[in-house]
This record gives sequence, C-alpha cells and structure tokens, in this order.
Amino acid sequence: MPITLYYFKMSPPARSVLLLIQELGLTGIQLKEVDVQGGETRTEEFLKMNPEHTIPTLDDNGFYLWESRAILTYLVDAYRPGHDLYPNIPREKAQINRVLHHELSAFNPKTLRQMIPIYRRETSVVTDEMKAKMHEGLTNLELFLVRNDWFAGENVTVADLCVLPTISSMVHAGFDLSQYPRLAAWYDNCKVLKGYEEDQAVAQQVGAYFKSLVTEGM
Repeated sequence: MPITLYYFKMSPPARSVLLLIQELGLTGIQLKEVDVQGGETRTEEFLKMNPEHTIPTLDDNGFYLWESRAILTYLVDAYRPGHDLYPNIPREKAQINRVLHHELSAFNPKTLRQMIPIYRRETSVVTDEMKAKMHEGLTNLELFLVRNDWFAGENVTVADLCVLPTISSMVHAGFDLSQYPRLAAWYDNCKVLKGYEEDQAVAQQVGAYFKSLVTEGM
C-alpha cells in the first residue's frame, strides 16, 4: 500500500512536507487533500488516525503520524537515511532540531498564529500588538542566520523547509522583509528548492485571501 499524506494546501505546515517530498524526489506517496472546513478531519475514520484532527497527517501503511516537524524528520530517516536534509551526524542534527523546536515554540506563535484570527474572520484589523509580535518573531528567527546562509548550517535542511511556507505566506500577505536583510537573502536563496515555485503560487493565494479580509493595519 502507498504512503498517504492528508493535507490542506493552504496550510504552511502541510506545505513544508510537500516541499520535502519534492526535494527528496519521493515517489509513491498518495496526496489526499482534506476539506478541513467541511469537517473531513473530524470524521470517525480520520480521528482513528489522528485524534487531534490536525493537518498534515501521514499514514505509512498503518503507522499514523501527525505534526509536520515529526513527519519531516521521519520521512528522511525512513526513506532517505543520512540525507543532507537531516544527516545522521549528531551535532548537525541537533542544530536542525533546535530550529524546528524554535519554529514551533517561539516563531510560530508570534507569526502564523497572529494571522489566524484574521483567517477565521474573528477580526479584520491587524493591530499594533500583532505587528509587534510578528516583528519580534522575525527578528529572533534572523539570529539563526548570523553565521550561515541557511538556518542550520551551510546547506539546505528540513529546518529551512519548515520555515519557508510561513515566511512566503507573510510576504505575499504584505509583510516587508527589508528590515531583516539576512532573512530576505535567505528567502531569495530558497529559489533553488525544487518545490519553490509551486509553494509560491499557493503563498500568493494565501496572501491574497489574507489581504481581502483585512480592513485596517496593513
């Protein structure tokens, strides 16, 4: 049976896994887009796989895994062990894991989660508080690029794939990276990724939708 990835294309975490699949050249993975708003993640069948009903979710022949960062590292370890995207070198792997943990615990709450109330139509205003948190998130993230062109060393890793979809969504939503020169240079370097253009196309849709919902603050 093929591996199945349940995803929603507008979701940055899901897009990070799609980037990895293309970068590794993994074949035989069945992509199944899920209608989140239509309740497809809350069906009995889906909840048996993932009781947290989140996207993305991976079904590897009955082995169910969710959380995009776990999926990223699992796919490399399981199907391309030792690949430069997540090498079997403890110190290099530790640097990658550090970025993945930072993205989840610090960067994501200050950026992507600030945008969620807009997408949910809970507000149409990007407040100064939201913008301050986003600025803090981007400023702290840029510190990882002080010594290297990529987030976890001299080469592209899953750390970069994890971060890119959120950054590209923010850029197309109207957030300016000119205040963050290292981050802007990194974003430009990401053009070498195999899935870059496809992700950009989706990011443009995400950004356009965000702009259509905002009435003040941008």
